[in-house]
Amino acid sequence: MDRTGIQDVHALWLQTVDFLRYNAPQTWADMLQREGVTFLMPPAVAALERVQDQAVALANAESRRLRKADLFYITRDAAASVAGLVGIPCIAEISSILPSPSGLMVWEEPPVHIARGVVLRAVSWGPAHDGGTWWSWWTDTAACVRAGIAVPTMLMVNGGLTFHEEVHTEPDFWPVQADDPTLPEHAQFRSLLFTWMAISCGLLVYRESVAPSQDIRAHLRRTGVESRPVHCVIPVGGDRPGLAQILRRQLQLDGKVIEERPYPGCLPAHLAPWHVYVPDLGHRLIVEIPSLEPGQTAVPTLGAGRRVGNLAFAPVRAVLRQGWQFHNGYVQSPLHYDPELGLLTDPDDDEF
Repeated sequence: MDRTGIQDVHALWLQTVDFLRYNAPQTWADMLQREGVTFLMPPAVAALERVQDQAVALANAESRRLRKADLFYITRDAAASVAGLVGIPCIAEISSILPSPSGLMVWEEPPVHIARGVVLRAVSWGPAHDGGTWWSWWTDTAACVRAGIAVPTMLMVNGGLTFHEEVHTEPDFWPVQADDPTLPEHAQFRSLLFTWMAISCGLLVYRESVAPSQDIRAHLRRTGVESRPVHCVIPVGGDRPGLAQILRRQLQLDGKVIEERPYPGCLPAHLAPWHVYVPDLGHRLIVEIPSLEPGQTAVPTLGAGRRVGNLAFAPVRAVLRQGWQFHNGYVQSPLHYDPELGLLTDPDDDEF
């Protein structure tokens, strides 16, 4: 199993910064002149006539993001903890779960193996030209060499990380790759975004921060790059928060006003964790509604900017009257749901 130690992260980061400064402009210009090779480009870069100028602009933009990046190291235990969140939707907006505006995240063990021995080792991100997010995925150069798909000299050209692909999402938009299992980037985006969600919800924490070595600090001074530590990310100790607590935390991160008000009536103990008070809606339960018919779509009844399964805020009275059960960890109630209008309940069920 390929592994990266936390002591390697600073070197990988600086090798990549050096690659972008010295080698990426020519390497990417050569790639752009090959038939069938394309790069994702901001409109201003795509408008440049010469591929050499396009390559320089792309490398400079990537360098600016990476030079400002906070550094994160995802331990094997942290990655395993994230893999166990399969049944938990990530409903928070991207901006509310970003661990930092710009970052580089390196995994101890690669989260995704691509064909022919290529493994994704890291991802970097930062602000895009339109205020959205620009993501860059990096493979393990040494693994590519061992697999026979890269020559050993690529370690000198690229460093320990090799540029794999870039993705751009507009402001407040959720990357479609995370939701569509048929897309080739699905596994890597779910791994990344669920790691961010776990950090923001307190499921993962920073155990320690490792400062750069003397050699790294000397290199930083010569290149004018600001020194920064590597944050080691591990699972939180003790009891793990329940599904309801995780969803409530994500809603709070998104700025949803959820107040801690006790329910004035009798609420079964199993439903209590799912109870929320929303000023505009009153006392509600986070519930899962029955599955939609094929081809139908759901309106975002939780207020998120994307469909999140079949979750909705339902009046407590309506759920208690119609009945409820737990299904795959969620409270499910046979409430009336219209695919165009959303959840339909009696106004008399609202409680404030």
